[in-house]
Amino acid sequence: MPTDLRLPQLGDIMTEGRLTAWLQEDGASVEPGQPLYDLETDKVSFTVEAPAAGVLRQVVPAGEVVPVGTVVGRLVAAGEPAAAPAEVSATPAARALARELGVDLATIAVSGRIREADVRAAAATAPDALPYTGRRRAIGERMLRSRQTTAALTLATEVRVDAALDLVDELNRAWDDDGVVLTLTRLIVRACAVALREHPVLNARLRDDRIELPGSVDVGLAMDQEAGLVVPVLRGADRLSLRETAAGLRELAERAAGGRLTQAEAGGATFTVTSLAGTVVDAFTPILDPPQAAILGVGRVREVPAFEGERVVRRRVTTLSLTFDHRIADGAPAARFLGRVAELLGSPAGLR
Repeated sequence: MPTDLRLPQLGDIMTEGRLTAWLQEDGASVEPGQPLYDLETDKVSFTVEAPAAGVLRQVVPAGEVVPVGTVVGRLVAAGEPAAAPAEVSATPAARALARELGVDLATIAVSGRIREADVRAAAATAPDALPYTGRRRAIGERMLRSRQTTAALTLATEVRVDAALDLVDELNRAWDDDGVVLTLTRLIVRACAVALREHPVLNARLRDDRIELPGSVDVGLAMDQEAGLVVPVLRGADRLSLRETAAGLRELAERAAGGRLTQAEAGGATFTVTSLAGTVVDAFTPILDPPQAAILGVGRVREVPAFEGERVVRRRVTTLSLTFDHRIADGAPAARFLGRVAELLGSPAGLR
């Protein structure tokens, strides 16, 4: 019997993925564990391996975006034909739309009936259009779903970071020989991990009619990649030292840049930090990533005048913006969490 190769689900909210490249030719003999194809989702690029031995019969061509569970190929015994795919035909609505948009139905390759969404996707690949597919579409749909299904509220506060930045400089000099790099954002991740341990409701998840309190603080750090947003996850962040936090986040950033994040590293965060510190943005409203209860946005560092007695001095500050789901937490607990993060950054020696 042929072994169906179905597109795997790599995260709780993954609904589709792009088969970016076949790594074995159609008709090639493969062994268990041998790389078969590369898969891209909104969060990670992943290499799928052969679950069994057999001859590869490709069903979905490279470049296609298909739903989770779609049969993208089959492994058959030598000499055994692949199971015949379902007849590819178009729905009446798809045929009408194809005529309207000038799309040739013969150019659309799907494993099933051609539907209106398939026609629109084909039309989007025209030279004068940018296709809304793959990671960009998955991110967009997830963010839209978040705005429609959560009771989001954002609190913001300006935080003095002179001591935090001094600590960053001090520790980077001390850790230079080991290649461990601390940044303000990584220090903020450490502060959030400590504060989440003390304020667990902001680390909660809402699933159906239950508010779950996970046993671990797993902080995701949103990173901007050429292919789109990716959110690597630092597991057990509350149990790590500042040095371990910095080293772990640097390794995750390198793996994300190389498209080498594993499934465990690319999803399932209980809280997220997203930073625009390297831009001209002072403050913004981060969007929740359900089922998480909260997300913290970090603005750029800027200098402001402040009073010390009668004297005007310069201070370096940043704005922290906490978006939380009001179904899970009320404003006062969220404000206390944000205040604790600000307190830790104001006196960061305890974060070591």
